[in-house]
Amino acid sequence: MCGIAGVLNYEGGVDEEVLRGMRELLVHRGPDDSGLYVNRGIGLAFRRLSIIDLVTGHQPLTNESKSVWVVFNGEIYNYRELRNVLIARGHRFETASDTECIVHGYEEWGERVFEHLNGMFAIGLWDEDRQQLVLARDRAGEKPLYYWSEGPELVFASELKALIRHPRVGRNIDWQAFDQYCSFGFVSAPRSMFEQVSKVPAAHYLVFTRAGIRLEPYWRLDPHRRFVGTYGDAKGECLRLLDDATRLRMVSDVPLGAFLSGGVDSSAVVACMTRHSALPVKTFSIGFDRADHDETSFAQLVAAHHGTENTKLVVTPAYADILERILLNFDEPFADSSALPTYLVSALTREHVTVALSGDGGDEVFGGYPTYRMMLRLTQLVDRVPIAIRQNLARLSRLFPIGSLLQRRLKLIGMTQNQRFIRLISLTKPEEKEVLYQSGTTKAIADIEEMTRDRVRDMDQDGSDYANRMQLVDFMRYLADDILVKVDRTSMLVSLETRAPFLDYRLVEFAFSLPGYWKVSPTRSKIILKDALLGHVPNAVLTRGKMGFSVPLREWIAGDLFEFCRERILSPQMKAVFEERTLHRWLTEHRQYRRDHSPKLWLLLCLSLWMARHGIT
Repeated sequence: MCGIAGVLNYEGGVDEEVLRGMRELLVHRGPDDSGLYVNRGIGLAFRRLSIIDLVTGHQPLTNESKSVWVVFNGEIYNYRELRNVLIARGHRFETASDTECIVHGYEEWGERVFEHLNGMFAIGLWDEDRQQLVLARDRAGEKPLYYWSEGPELVFASELKALIRHPRVGRNIDWQAFDQYCSFGFVSAPRSMFEQVSKVPAAHYLVFTRAGIRLEPYWRLDPHRRFVGTYGDAKGECLRLLDDATRLRMVSDVPLGAFLSGGVDSSAVVACMTRHSALPVKTFSIGFDRADHDETSFAQLVAAHHGTENTKLVVTPAYADILERILLNFDEPFADSSALPTYLVSALTREHVTVALSGDGGDEVFGGYPTYRMMLRLTQLVDRVPIAIRQNLARLSRLFPIGSLLQRRLKLIGMTQNQRFIRLISLTKPEEKEVLYQSGTTKAIADIEEMTRDRVRDMDQDGSDYANRMQLVDFMRYLADDILVKVDRTSMLVSLETRAPFLDYRLVEFAFSLPGYWKVSPTRSKIILKDALLGHVPNAVLTRGKMGFSVPLREWIAGDLFEFCRERILSPQMKAVFEERTLHRWLTEHRQYRRDHSPKLWLLLCLSLWMARHGIT
């Protein structure tokens, strides 16, 4: 795992001091080694966390003729197979690193090289002969890549903090991104919170030449692809693909372990790891001092079942003193409260190993979220009523207080299936934003419904069944721009590499080719995955309810964290963009346990910390 950065200027040179400064802001991503390549208008910078080929894996890496230069963050899991293919086609390798497969793969296949890579990656590649810079991200978006461009110049980096170190990169707020954050708690690619800064979207590559930018997808899920075979065939294929994905992700020249929450996904990964490890697998678990949020009893059950060496840590409100450090490391406001336990389990794990496998992606790929079951049940009930009647009932919602249970339910009744789902996953609803935003804030946002409409459009254009449509939106948005961002930033803060077998593109394509009802029903989640795991994972894990990797946010904000939150949510910067009376009302109602506003208050807290860090008024 590494950090990368670069500058290309067709009409000027590269300031080496600035490029070195950008690189050193990424030292946490790669404390073991650094590299720099500067030649006229191109500069590439690199920080390395050594995982594969500890001796000769230095970057930037080039080919024999020095016409192709690469900086690369991530891991290519099929690099040995690719290496053999490329050697058979006449390419000569000087190292044992996976990075060299990218160099020779680009020589062989050009921009189609990314279709051949099974891994997680963010890549910067300079082609001297064609005078073009190529940037690329992996299919799921596990590794980050930001860029800024104006005229003949482009700057890129793994993290925003490194990018804005460059003096040409501006910091004006993108108000559409601001509105998106207030709706969902994160900012989706290609936007960032800064107007001139973009993210390379997952499964895309970007080519920058004197003519400008060309952005292309190299992979997308086909909603019309269907698995051919019986349910029994599919169960076998599910287990085979997960096992092989796990095996590939266990290749490492440094100590390796796994996160173990006690849920189905991490337990499945640990079960597969046990089959491929001659020694007991090292596992790491996080618990809470509240029974309704603590899963460690299930983690211990799995650890005992597979004979792992399990280490655990219990999270209490006392850990809140490191909140600011964790939240500000994201560089953009980020409202997923599970960032705290994810950081703590990463720090605990890094004390023992350098690489950890996780169960991330299992919920999106195999239908694990309770929201899916809820929406299927709601659809069964509501869609029997004619749409005209439902729309008339929905109009009655205006008669009830904003945010009240009856108001929320009446709103849902008048919507289409897809609109209902997007509303349900929004942290702040449109009518809540109407009383939250100052008038000037509303005017600054050109299209206040843009993000909601975009997500509904994504679902409308998908030809698959409703369950798969919901999962696909979560895979493309929530997974890529929340879950994977959280895991990358918190683990990299302690120089830990994480790998997710459920995000192997072969397993993802297989899962989305299945009928939705094989994965989720109104009463069951992860149906086929759990059936495939019978006998491999303790039954108590397969039959338990989903808890989620979250902190007891409602209680923390109403109790130990209340003054911390109140002071920051009512700061002058916040009152300049939000209605003060709404902020006061939400805080008061929450403190008195009259209504649970914890998701919105946490969202506002994270935004306030970010605005203060960047001096935004």
